[in-house]
Amino acid sequence: MKNQTKKKILNWFFQGLLFIGIFVAISWWQQKDMLSTNAGEFAPSFSLVSMAGEVHQFLPESTAVKKKTLIYFFAPWCSVCHASIDNIQSIHNSSSENIDFFAVALDWKTKQEVEQFLAEHQLNIPVLLGTKQTLQDFKIKGFPSYYVVDKDGILQSKDFGYTTELGMRVRLGLASL
Repeated sequence: MKNQTKKKILNWFFQGLLFIGIFVAISWWQQKDMLSTNAGEFAPSFSLVSMAGEVHQFLPESTAVKKKTLIYFFAPWCSVCHASIDNIQSIHNSSSENIDFFAVALDWKTKQEVEQFLAEHQLNIPVLLGTKQTLQDFKIKGFPSYYVVDKDGILQSKDFGYTTELGMRVRLGLASL
């Protein structure tokens, strides 16, 4: 009986390792073409119009970056973006004095399409209308994608796909594992 229990436990352990390995491989594959966060490089700059009609500039190579910044890229048609944007808003509500937030709409056809997305979510994060140049500069290959930029304008972290609120808080340095 003990031998059978040990075999079950070992089997579960190896299945768990296999699952973790597959998860890590998929995550790496999804992120492989994104900007490097290991090279100590500045994030790309941008000047984009918000849904409110205001121009927002992000100039990481200047002294204008004083806070850590989360730049969240979404597409209005993306169901995963609908699921994850509320996590970003929740973090913003509790830590907006320490972190700057930008939600950048990409792959949209009309402003109304973005407005419909926003109507489903109560956001007070600046929502910017991204361009094809923004898509290229940040090497966005899918949605949602995000980058965390440190207070000095250096790319610190990145991810692609759904991220839990806790996972995002850890990447932003707002929680520990």
